[in-house]
Amino acid sequence: MFLNKQKRLCVMALSFIFICLLIVPRVSLATVKEVTLFPNSAKVEETVKVNQQAANANKNQVIVILPPQADPESLVVSPPSATRVRVDDLQIKPVTRVDENRIAGLRAQLTKSQNEKKEMQARLKALDVQLQFWQAQTKAKTKTLAEADLLASAIGRNSRKIYSEKNAIETELEKIDKQIKELQDNLNQAAGKIEKAWEVTITLSGLIQNDSVLNYSYTLGGCGWKPLYRLEAVPSSNSIIFSWDAEIWQSTGEDWKLAQINLATLQPVRTIAPQKLPQWIIKPKTAVIYKASRKARSALAALETAEADEASVESAPMETINTTYSVWSLGRKTMMAGSRQRFKIKEETWPAQFLFLARPSLSPQTFLQAQIKLPKPVEIPSGQATFVIDGAMIGKREFALAGTESDIYFGNSPFITVSMSTTADKSGVAIIFQNKQTRQWQWLIEAKNAGNTPIKLRIEEPVPEPRDERIKLTFKHNPEPSEKDTTKFVWLVDLPALQKKSIETGVELTAPKDMDIDFGWRR
Repeated sequence: MFLNKQKRLCVMALSFIFICLLIVPRVSLATVKEVTLFPNSAKVEETVKVNQQAANANKNQVIVILPPQADPESLVVSPPSATRVRVDDLQIKPVTRVDENRIAGLRAQLTKSQNEKKEMQARLKALDVQLQFWQAQTKAKTKTLAEADLLASAIGRNSRKIYSEKNAIETELEKIDKQIKELQDNLNQAAGKIEKAWEVTITLSGLIQNDSVLNYSYTLGGCGWKPLYRLEAVPSSNSIIFSWDAEIWQSTGEDWKLAQINLATLQPVRTIAPQKLPQWIIKPKTAVIYKASRKARSALAALETAEADEASVESAPMETINTTYSVWSLGRKTMMAGSRQRFKIKEETWPAQFLFLARPSLSPQTFLQAQIKLPKPVEIPSGQATFVIDGAMIGKREFALAGTESDIYFGNSPFITVSMSTTADKSGVAIIFQNKQTRQWQWLIEAKNAGNTPIKLRIEEPVPEPRDERIKLTFKHNPEPSEKDTTKFVWLVDLPALQKKSIETGVELTAPKDMDIDFGWRR
């Protein structure tokens, strides 16, 4: 009888579990189909099959799990296409994350190492207690010299043994500390530091067909990409070899297997609603000093934010253009959590005209300048670039390009120098009866090519700009500048190998005698 009762209870429990499985929706396995990576986030698109688990004829619930770094507020769900299915409700709650096998293995190793560390620390404390015991024996009183020798021998022998064990444990402790740090870094790199994932319950209504597919997307942190450039100057062929790579990383704790990977240059604009348009009030000014109200400050801040958003939207790259950002398609790739991978985006040759630029009033150095003019506009976002001349790396710095024209610099040359010396700096009152003061400057510019190759040289010098109409300037040059604008004089010089060329330039200033003049940085 007891056995029969037990059987009935088992049958009832199994029946209850079976009914629950029919009524309660199971977590559906989703597949990452497409990832659009931004510099510090991503838009992830996933699909999931909708199984018929309806609680009634017209209702169906699907449960999916979003990664811990996902922004649940950004979730957008699209019902199966070409159906009359409707999304009625979304319920989101945090749940304990479930790691993939590889991530779970890392956590298990980390826990094991942490437990080993605790065991070693306990052993060290026990050895310290033993050491304190033997050190305390040095104060023990002995009756004979033999007893003293035996005690001293025991203290020394046991102390040496304890110190030896402590040193061995401390060495192992250093190793395990390093191991724990590496495991923790690997875990953070692969899965991040957030321990809670997001469970989303999606309620659908309408006729659910077999093998219907539900699409949804969300914004994801813990991933991104950065551009890496290489610009190699080849003056012999008047060209620059430009290559653009992308380094991609993700620490979401989930592997992306054969997902379509896209790269976007700008973060998407997340503002949903526009800013309120402030009032435009025109009225007479009042000579009242007041402190702006909180409302006025908020309106001004809102206006500035709107302008900043508008500026960010305008600077869109020229590849595949979306509404607020541009993308490059890398095709279907597999990216393991915690990995960093490098992909080639493009490589092309730019036509360039090379010359050396000198500004001798600042420095005798000359810099190799490449003037490029591209056939069509490009938009290359700011990133780290390696600069190379004829195969030799000269350094790294930030690089960006927008449009068709730009000047790109490839460092200074030790063979080309342009020095400047002052030959005259005179001041006085030469025109006494007209009550004037004068000042004269004269300089000698010397360009030297110590290399074996003829070069084109561009020398730039500032034009003094008076801020008072009573200050009159006259200029004397030999030879005359090749170009001149309101800010600089420019000489374009062909400088043969192992040759020198000189330029004489001067300025004469005339102003009222009683005018106190600030002559600027070239006094």
